[in-house]
Amino acid sequence: MNTLLVYAHPNPRSFNAALAQVIEQQITQQGKQIKVKDLYAMKWNPVLSQEDFAGYHSGNLPQDIKQEQADVAWADLIIMLAPVWWYSVPAILKGYIDRVFSLGFAYKYTATGPLGLLKGKRGLFITTSGANRQDAELGGMMKTLNASLGGVFGFSGFEEKKHLNLYAVTTVSDDERKLMLTEVRDLVTSFSSR
Repeated sequence: MNTLLVYAHPNPRSFNAALAQVIEQQITQQGKQIKVKDLYAMKWNPVLSQEDFAGYHSGNLPQDIKQEQADVAWADLIIMLAPVWWYSVPAILKGYIDRVFSLGFAYKYTATGPLGLLKGKRGLFITTSGANRQDAELGGMMKTLNASLGGVFGFSGFEEKKHLNLYAVTTVSDDERKLMLTEVRDLVTSFSSR
């Protein structure tokens, strides 16, 4: 099984960075292939441009999109990892989704409606929030996140998808963060072993 990790956090010393490291180590220890896309380190351009649209329709895509679509096609499991900012993921990850999961690649329209083209894949969205579970749920954050993040994989035809949010990462104890790392390790193992 091939895994693609798309990671979006600007601080290489963040808890998200520790999660990315755990995910990469876990996949590697299983003897499986993984490609890691650190969007900030890549200086990924998140802006969907007029040239991008023209490329989708002409088949002459910009090289950065071509490369990412090839890596998405290669992967059996796609993991997206990011913090929650303002009830969503950072713009750089949203821009990755906008540009890479495009019409003609991730989905198409048919006479009976949209059809996902990335069949047979599994997807994990792992997010972290400063908000605790109660505040995130009462404020509607989780409903918004589950709809938008789950929609990306669902609309694209993924066979299986899951969203895990790790709550209050900025205020819990180090021991609680270690338990979160273990939870992510176990989840990744479960998804990559099927």
